[in-house]
Amino acid sequence: MTQDVSTPGTRFSGRHPGLWAAAFAAALGVIAYFEHRGLLGGWRSLPFVAAAALLLFPLTKAANNRQAAAGALSPATRRYNRRMLIWSISYVLCLGTAMTVRNYLDPQGTLLWGIAILPSVPMIFFVWTLARYVVEEEDEYLRYRQTSAALIGLALVLLVGTLWGFLETFGVAPHVPAWWVVPVWAIGLGLGQMMMTSAERRADRT
Repeated sequence: MTQDVSTPGTRFSGRHPGLWAAAFAAALGVIAYFEHRGLLGGWRSLPFVAAAALLLFPLTKAANNRQAAAGALSPATRRYNRRMLIWSISYVLCLGTAMTVRNYLDPQGTLLWGIAILPSVPMIFFVWTLARYVVEEEDEYLRYRQTSAALIGLALVLLVGTLWGFLETFGVAPHVPAWWVVPVWAIGLGLGQMMMTSAERRADRT
């Protein structure tokens, strides 16, 4: 069942979540560039990171709009999108807090362990969100679609991780910290959803 997407909020967010995702990634890239140049860093970056995180709200709205227009916005999908937004904001806040404390308070001992673990805490909610969607989604096709996209994300993580690991082992690539796993998986998830949407459109035209 489709949903009316002609409200002002819909016109603002549109039905192209990829554009908002690209804007969010570009904003983080600009922040990282200025941090590399020494113009930002620590607490000075927090307002800009917080502003970039605001792009996650129209991103979620646009995703809802696109799914509603396609008749694929089930109650479980809406809850999933809302929970993913909560996870994303929590992750940005925890990471910003941990980096600020490390850079300006020089923590030691238990406090250092605590802030090192802090950005990983939202991952518990992230994994729970994925599991709950599979349980709550009553539409078998939507569940299949989301599960397939998640598996494509997993495949990308395995391929990139293995390739980069061997390049690093043979000394032809620099070391990359393990936290890259989630961003790469998220990229794979998005690519998987785009691939399935494209396949559906081709099937509709035939």
